[in-house]
Amino acid sequence: MGSPTQAIADLSGVLPLLVMWGAACVILLAAPWLHKGAGPSVPPMLGGAGVLGALAVLMRSSSRGYGTDLFAGGLVTDTLYSSGLVVLLLSGFISVLVAQSYLRARGIEHPEYYAFLLLALSGAALMLQANDLIVLFLGLELMSFGLYVMAGFARTDPKSDEAALKYFLLGAFASALFLYGIMLMFAVTASTQYTHIQSAVAHGALKQPMGIAATLLLLIGLCFKVGAVPFHQWSPDVYEGAPTSATLFLATTAKIGAFIALLRLFDSLAGGYDAWLPALRAITILTMVVGNLLAIAQTNIKRMLAYSGIGHAGYLLLTVVSVGLQHVGRRGAEASTLALTANVFYLLAYALALGGALAVLCHLSSRDRDVQTLSDVRGLAGAQPAIGYSMVLFMLSLAGIPATAGFVAKWQVFYAILTGGDVALAIIMALASALGVYYYLRVAWYIVFDDPVPAAAHAGSAAVRKPAGGAGAAIALCAIFTLALGLVPSAISGFLTVVR
Repeated sequence: MGSPTQAIADLSGVLPLLVMWGAACVILLAAPWLHKGAGPSVPPMLGGAGVLGALAVLMRSSSRGYGTDLFAGGLVTDTLYSSGLVVLLLSGFISVLVAQSYLRARGIEHPEYYAFLLLALSGAALMLQANDLIVLFLGLELMSFGLYVMAGFARTDPKSDEAALKYFLLGAFASALFLYGIMLMFAVTASTQYTHIQSAVAHGALKQPMGIAATLLLLIGLCFKVGAVPFHQWSPDVYEGAPTSATLFLATTAKIGAFIALLRLFDSLAGGYDAWLPALRAITILTMVVGNLLAIAQTNIKRMLAYSGIGHAGYLLLTVVSVGLQHVGRRGAEASTLALTANVFYLLAYALALGGALAVLCHLSSRDRDVQTLSDVRGLAGAQPAIGYSMVLFMLSLAGIPATAGFVAKWQVFYAILTGGDVALAIIMALASALGVYYYLRVAWYIVFDDPVPAAAHAGSAAVRKPAGGAGAAIALCAIFTLALGLVPSAISGFLTVVR
């Protein structure tokens, strides 16, 4: 049994999680009174307080040193965790702001939504901190359960019900594969803790057929969560059918938690890169190319963002490939460090741009109209210049155009993979990014140069009359940070640097 001092240190290390769990419990316990009209602004205020409280606790924490173990090595606090958690909590706060406007406009505002949001957010945070496969699985499931409910939160909408069912069934299958991978990994390494697994891998544990199978099953389980090809089939239907505020949260939170978990796990498996690097390299190429190609044909913006998100998942997978390259060539260790930092910065840039774009759709939606298609945003720059040009900025950032955060993020990933020595992957990334420019600029063209159709003009004028609310604040926040990080990336890149 650990000492009281160690127990206090362990609890201090998970204080952000405890704050989010506490806020979620308060919302659930108070739900009967909130349903009776205690004030529609109270649940989002409690949700926002839970997220900001966790961020404040993290900022005040003094245990940011690399490799600080908690709970007998099951969790770890390091710069990868702290930097990733800042990005995760910022994404969560944007999601709360957007939900406050969108759910009310669509007539589906219920306090439980914010409780599930906090629980899913805490699950993703646990994934960032996990140093044990069992802990990682617990975080994965906690995050997934919340996302299943949020995807089906519009209970009277058949598309929302379909999205939740598809996500649940495929998610349960992926979780089963991941759990089976944990079992096989334990069989070949006699442990589920990353430190012991790393030692076993150094002695050839992944050279056995069972070790290779375990690694591939773990990879498949996490690739499902990030929507990598060929495990992406759920993504477009779920993005389109789920409430747009839930789509925003799902698209950012799941990626942040799963990608940092991938980095941490495969960093411990890097010594046996022969067992997984070729498969991951093939998945990465397919994900970059297929995602961008399929996005070109979409006229529904949410489906387009789903397919483009698959492409972005491919770019982020390049950072995991760089972790494997640390054992290939003389510059691999440098590539691994660069990849960790590039991954966190890319997740931040992606969360800001995608979150802002979906916040625009939420801002334009009403009870009778859920804005999703290109026709819905025609002439938006003329009807609402601030909202329209903000949407253009988000499209430019997702495309990786200079002077935006997306450009800096893509450059960091490109430089990391070049430093690792894989020139072929760098060229494929550049070509795939060029494909993405077309469909992002098509959205910008519709917004700026097309004349609005009567329905779109009516939606725009209605949006002008109604208060901007949380969605308007989220759009402003995302636009400011997207532009600032594109022009002065050093303002925050130092804080997001991962120290090995």
